[in-house]
Amino acid sequence: MASIFKRKNDNGTTVWRAVVRIKGYPTICNHFERKQEAEDWASGVERQIKGGQFKFDQHKKIHTFGELVERYIQDGALEHHRAADDTRRHLDYWKSRFNDYGLVHITPELLGKERQALADTPIPKGRARTSSTVNRYMASLSSLLTYAAQRLNWISENPALRLIKLKENRGRDRVLSENEIARLLAASRQTKSPYLYCIILLSLTTGARQGEILNLEWRHINFQSRIAFIKESKNGRPRSIALCDPLIAELQRLHQHRNPQKPLVFASKTAFGRIDIKKSWQQALKRANITNCRAHDMRHTFCTYAAAKGASNLQLQTATGHRTLTMLLHYTHMDVEVTKQFSNQISDQILKGNAE
Repeated sequence: MASIFKRKNDNGTTVWRAVVRIKGYPTICNHFERKQEAEDWASGVERQIKGGQFKFDQHKKIHTFGELVERYIQDGALEHHRAADDTRRHLDYWKSRFNDYGLVHITPELLGKERQALADTPIPKGRARTSSTVNRYMASLSSLLTYAAQRLNWISENPALRLIKLKENRGRDRVLSENEIARLLAASRQTKSPYLYCIILLSLTTGARQGEILNLEWRHINFQSRIAFIKESKNGRPRSIALCDPLIAELQRLHQHRNPQKPLVFASKTAFGRIDIKKSWQQALKRANITNCRAHDMRHTFCTYAAAKGASNLQLQTATGHRTLTMLLHYTHMDVEVTKQFSNQISDQILKGNAE
């Protein structure tokens, strides 16, 4: 049976001491900042001992969760994560929950409770976390625990693998109508941003992500071939996108007025980094009287219009960078040429009556 004791340290702080005594087995104890943590730990240890799964030898040389996070970062494991900042933020959260926990005491039951607590705790803006957000937090935690099991041998297995992912809500499928597109493009020309019109047109006619667009450099654009090379995409695979005639004209205009010292196509006037178009974007939406619209919806709009024009899944996946077909990269160059017709057809459709 487990016993939970409240104790005060010499510095005045309070800790909860959990002691698990089962006849025929060594006594196991641990300390926690919260009583609930002590009770959860003790319950998990009892269950493991009775099931013959508790690692008494590992318990004698316990590595803590906080120690694992520090080792994970020091070993450079985060360098392999494309969204390293998000992963670090997730790990900071888990460290605040498990910092002093011994790794052998982090059980699937405990992780299940903590996952639910994460889902139930609203974010600073007051909204509840979505299932997809919770799943991303759990994915970062799972990668960390897999590292502990497979690379460090600090635990025998990753307990997070026993949890089933939460069912995620269906993603947004907002597609702008032709009338909305015309209003948005017209409104984008009326903002103070010299780039917004070109950025929106680029997104609508290529399906490129906003981050990919803002990271474009002039050396990545081939005016003669009418393609742009995306060096770094979300999935880590480079690809090329076709540039329609109106887009080429806009890019050439920007190219003539560019600062030769700044490599970015959409360069900030005051710095060498990326521009921030949030304010101009919101102004354009308000002026165009368009609601419930995000920048990423331009990508959905491109896919919908291209599919309506007859683009195959393979062609769409090549154009947008979604790699779900085997050996897709073998067709990249060929399909960039093919998808040019869809970019031009879409631009002809959405720009009719909007030309200056």
